Amino acid sequence: MGFSDTSLLCKIVFILLSLCFITDLIGFSIPYWYWKEFMISSISGKDYAGLWDWCTETGKASCNKIEDNNRSDFFLYWLKAVRTFSALSWICFLVALVLIIVYMFWKSDKIALYMIAVCLSFVGAVCAMIAFSVYTVESTGIMKEYSASFALTIAVFVMGLVTGVLGVIDYIGVVVGKLKVAHAVESRGEN
Repeated sequence: MGFSDTSLLCKIVFILLSLCFITDLIGFSIPYWYWKEFMISSISGKDYAGLWDWCTETGKASCNKIEDNNRSDFFLYWLKAVRTFSALSWICFLVALVLIIVYMFWKSDKIALYMIAVCLSFVGAVCAMIAFSVYTVESTGIMKEYSASFALTIAVFVMGLVTGVLGVIDYIGVVVGKLKVAHAVESRGEN
């Protein structure tokens, strides 16, 4: 058995997991969770920040690590929680992707790998939801202008849930199909 013997839903789950992984990696790493234009005296520019860097652009961009910007400890605590759950989400999608690749290409009745990958898809989606929820609640006074990475994390949450649901539907179909085959073999043996 191999990729060509895999169901269409499993292939869709594979594609969606790949998209979740890539989208989550981009959202996790680029500095665009926050973005805001400003005008101070006659100087206009923009501030933007991600989970790691805070950048200010007034003609030329300069970026610093968030820890170097003398932010309060409270700010760093909730930001570390967002970083942690974003990283967990990304790791869950990575492991799920590896497991589904093993299931699809070296398939020898390893349906448990598929179900673990589907479960990890749900866990990754929940971790992404926690990350953007904490960011939403805690950033209200500091960085309330959300940007692309924030939106990507919400998209990862939705794609992760859809992936999980499609995976469960496919898993049920595979299990029911195996039961039908087993019943048919059993019926032929009785005749």
